[in-house]
Amino acid sequence: MIYKAVSRIAIRSLRRLVRFLHHDLKVFIAWSERRFSTKSSITAYHVGEKKTAEDVYAIYLMWQPTGFPWYVKNTLSALNDLGINVIAVVNHPLNGEQLSELRRQCAHLLIRDNAGFDMGGYRDATLFIRETLKPSRVCYLNDSVYCFREGLIDLFKKLANSTADIAAPFENYEYSYHIQSFCFSVSGQIFSSEEFQTFWQNYLPVNSRIWAIDKGEKGLSNAIVPIAESVDVFYTPDHLRRFLLDLPLDELLRLNQYFPRLVRREEGELRNLSKSQLVTELCRLVAIRSQIHTGAFLYQRFMGCPMMKRDLYYRLQFSVEEIEKNLREVRANDDHFGDILADMQNKGTGRDLSYWNMAKFAEGLL
Repeated sequence: MIYKAVSRIAIRSLRRLVRFLHHDLKVFIAWSERRFSTKSSITAYHVGEKKTAEDVYAIYLMWQPTGFPWYVKNTLSALNDLGINVIAVVNHPLNGEQLSELRRQCAHLLIRDNAGFDMGGYRDATLFIRETLKPSRVCYLNDSVYCFREGLIDLFKKLANSTADIAAPFENYEYSYHIQSFCFSVSGQIFSSEEFQTFWQNYLPVNSRIWAIDKGEKGLSNAIVPIAESVDVFYTPDHLRRFLLDLPLDELLRLNQYFPRLVRREEGELRNLSKSQLVTELCRLVAIRSQIHTGAFLYQRFMGCPMMKRDLYYRLQFSVEEIEKNLREVRANDDHFGDILADMQNKGTGRDLSYWNMAKFAEGLL
């Protein structure tokens, strides 16, 4: 009894220490740097060779220090095919070969010191556009997703051509509503609005994942969703519903394997439901968390979604075997399964970290 109480106190103390060192202290450092330093987080700027006369721009955030993998190349290729001007934002130094490769596929290239992670990069690119360009629409993308070639041009075309003030493949209702930041676009009206520009001008780039989500991703949605006249989300449970209603009951029950472990139901519980109740329950399970995670394989199978989060294994959503099995069902014609599985296994899961990093993982800092 005493041992358990002491253990609980020790764990709470460790987590508080971790949060102080890797969140609270970093907030203070970022605030101090803004107040007392004029140093820019942009370390280099290069003019790219791939400019078009179009006024649609895509900010693409990257962290790929060892080279550009297939999903980054797919993203750049699809954007180039559509004539979208790419502003590549790279959060690490580039060697000569990487620099040449990116310049060939981009209109502008910003290299930065990773301050504030991707949200910090979005901020720098947004302020760059504001000072130098006049966009009709701006897309925001990062490399946290695998982008499959099939269907990618169609998705980016929707982002670029949407008449909605905000367009995105996914939204998130977990804890509070927000548009997910790895892929979305805004109209020129939203981009030039006081709310949007004030948000980015005031945003403090902190090297904390918690800050980037709460103050960045959620904060941005809080700033612009209320002023948007329209929001167009491409993949939603309501869109899925009509596909699920066409399936026989046994096939609906099999779809339980597509859900992450945290929301997956016991098979016996689902068998007690009627078909209409089962469809409603499956749609509810998609809606309750980050939908690119909960609907990862459903949206790929039934709606041809060309994106999949790279952290499905790292965040303990699925085992490697489950990911491979599901991918072979929903994306039978793709040839990147080996690359994906190797990538996930090399990174491992939150349980494979050191004890200190596991504490950071438990706090949402990794």
